[in-house]
Amino acid sequence: MPLHEIRQPAYAIERKLQGLAMAENCREIIISEESADFIRRVNRGPEDLARLYPGVCLQYINDFYTVFYVPVSFLDARERTDFDYESFPILYTLLENEGLEAGTIIQIQNQPVLQLKGSGVILGFIDTGIDYTNDCFRDDAGNSRILEIWDQTIQSGNLPVGLDYGSVYTREEINEALGSGEPFSVVPSRDEIGHGTQIASIAAGSPDENTGWTGAAPLSDIAMVKLKPAKQYLKRYFMVAPDAEAYQENDIMLGVRYLHELAQREKKPLVICMNLGSNMGGHEGNTPLSSVISTIGAKTGRCVVVAGGNEANRGHHFYGRIMEGQDFQDVELRVGEEEYGLTMEIWGTTPDELSVAVTSPTGEEVPRTSIRNGNQKYSFLFEKTVLYIDFQLLGARSGDQLIIIRMYAPTPGIWRLRVYGRNLIHRVYNIWLPTADLLNAPTQFLSSNPDITLTGPANTEIPITVAAYQVQNNSIYINSSRGYTRRGRIKPDIAAPGVEVRTVASGNRYTSMTGTSVSAAIVAGAAALLMEWGIVRGNRPTMGTVDIKQLLISGARRSSTELYPNRSWGYGMLDLYATFMELGRF
Repeated sequence: MPLHEIRQPAYAIERKLQGLAMAENCREIIISEESADFIRRVNRGPEDLARLYPGVCLQYINDFYTVFYVPVSFLDARERTDFDYESFPILYTLLENEGLEAGTIIQIQNQPVLQLKGSGVILGFIDTGIDYTNDCFRDDAGNSRILEIWDQTIQSGNLPVGLDYGSVYTREEINEALGSGEPFSVVPSRDEIGHGTQIASIAAGSPDENTGWTGAAPLSDIAMVKLKPAKQYLKRYFMVAPDAEAYQENDIMLGVRYLHELAQREKKPLVICMNLGSNMGGHEGNTPLSSVISTIGAKTGRCVVVAGGNEANRGHHFYGRIMEGQDFQDVELRVGEEEYGLTMEIWGTTPDELSVAVTSPTGEEVPRTSIRNGNQKYSFLFEKTVLYIDFQLLGARSGDQLIIIRMYAPTPGIWRLRVYGRNLIHRVYNIWLPTADLLNAPTQFLSSNPDITLTGPANTEIPITVAAYQVQNNSIYINSSRGYTRRGRIKPDIAAPGVEVRTVASGNRYTSMTGTSVSAAIVAGAAALLMEWGIVRGNRPTMGTVDIKQLLISGARRSSTELYPNRSWGYGMLDLYATFMELGRF
């Protein structure tokens, strides 16, 4: 099925899907590099889907989204993008590189009456896994506090309920592993990267009596989704190096569904801590993942906390304005040495119509190209660079124009984009490069803008979006992504400590971490304490994400020299003790 056929009416696509002769073992197909993951908006339940698409491997996410797995040969993934923008899963990266006291969480843990430590609340993470052998994930009796691990990378264990890939390991199995001489022979799930372990320890680690260290919610239950790496066909499409750490949007969406359903079975409130980000999308919270976390976050007993990203000072955002009387604006992009490839997205606002021309460092020119020319591929005469320009006049869910420029093996040096405008009313456009983990450091816009750098899904309205600051001098972390969203909605919501915060790495090693992932973990722990007070103890049984967000904002500490809300701090610094002092007013 060529990519241009994906735009056919739904019934035509359904006939093709129904006609697929798929293998019976969906567990193998879902993780196979020979299968492409295709997100579709389908307003049907899992029983209807199974009836409509017999023999097709699919994963139901919710009543709006389903992932279909089709042969890669169906999608000419490098040549064309003539498909709905949200059909291909976006690639996300990790947002990483003494907080509890600064956020007054310790005071709430030790307050004689409250004594809140997250008991009865599940803290869920979607990350790189967890070192379940660490002491900080055990209770006083030495048993695991980890409720379940869904490891998407292992296919030899029991499947999660209602899901067709990965392996789930229960607390009973983890305790059995801890009691054996070779724990990983019983539960083979590991955290090879260490990010998930460190984040979980900050949010939910058990106290260490010898050092006095503790996590924010040390009596909470823990659930971890270990994401499988992104498939190579998606990396090729997005011009990402084969060895780059990246994760797929659909796997994250299914992780949200898994954590929600686990909390339903356990009949406990859930806080999801999400520390992944992407510069793809319109930076308005309109992606499929944004939709899913908004749906879950709006439910009673659910709270979603998202790291804002570490992109403010990276030079990956350009804010453009074509002035009155001008037809175009020039944008200069410096590409570093040995850059494998890059993808940039140019977002305009309807009815403005944008087109582009490109000049390479050696002076070769790609002539002005608009949507009327269709999607284009260019090979340069004196360079090995291959360039693709793809257009979507009405982006999915946003209604705005999108131009995607993908460059394979870009020549080092200064590239010039000439952005033309037609039928201009707004005259403003934005360009984003990938996040720092997917580029070499020198690759950036020469006239970049640090605003509107919150990574997705941090620009989603309902979740609590967290910025990072340095406790030592109460200054914003230099790379902490800044708001607002592309259309001016206020984000981030709040700031929390995020520079050189102490944490526990794999193997019970103490270390430190910097970035908005740290800040989000601290706020997620604070949210778990509020959930314990409100839902577990019955003081506010209808509490959800929006309630917790408003409570944290009401207690936020604000400087007399700043105006609030603002692009860096949101509504101020986390102060959980002040939040509880304000509770009587709500």
